[in-house]
Amino acid sequence: MEKGLQVLLVDDNPVIRDLLLYSLSQEAEVFPVASATEALRRVGSVTPDLILSDFRMPEQSGVELLTQLRTQYPQVAVMMMASRSDISGPLAGSSPLVEDFIEKPFFVDEAVIKVKRVLDRVRLSKATREGNSSTNVRGTLAQMSVVDLLQTLDMGRKSCRLLLSRPNEQCEMFFHDGQLAHATLGDLRGEHAVYKVACWSEGSFQIEFERVECEPTIHHSTQSVLLEALRLFDEAQRDLEATAATA
Repeated sequence: MEKGLQVLLVDDNPVIRDLLLYSLSQEAEVFPVASATEALRRVGSVTPDLILSDFRMPEQSGVELLTQLRTQYPQVAVMMMASRSDISGPLAGSSPLVEDFIEKPFFVDEAVIKVKRVLDRVRLSKATREGNSSTNVRGTLAQMSVVDLLQTLDMGRKSCRLLLSRPNEQCEMFFHDGQLAHATLGDLRGEHAVYKVACWSEGSFQIEFERVECEPTIHHSTQSVLLEALRLFDEAQRDLEATAATA
């Protein structure tokens, strides 16, 4: 997936700012600032795609900053850097505001992996909102899970064809206005094809933003199909664990 995203990096520690600025510069254009005041000033001239903020800062905390920004920029993705005790304590109820947490202290390469995953979701979400018949989006399932893909396409409410591929297997899905209409995987059709691929963690995806008329094989909402897929996956995992325990 293409570059072209902007990240607002907010941290009063210059060492962390410099490390993340250097490490993320290949993924996006990064604007480092040292305080919430600077962040608010910067957002006045540049609207970021992602805000990556420290939690504990002088003047205003990261949550106070993000609460202010969310009212004006509800679609901006947010990540928070905080200690384990803060994540489980004062930040425990902030999940609706925060896309993901980076636990401090952290290894830079692990933090970058987390940020890259969020940026990939942001890229797909933007492509979904702006997609038209001439737009194709490609990526890997290491970047975005099947569940994330389906949820993003559902929220984008676009008509498109989603192709999931891995060695010797290929699943084709069609969305009409964000809703799953048809899916195939070998001999499987409809919901059963989706249930089978929901747990794929390796492979690639391609999205073609065009409406293709087809006979519907899925008659439940995308979210309902996803919930059932996750239930079946959890059930299969429990069965595997029970079998391993008795072996």
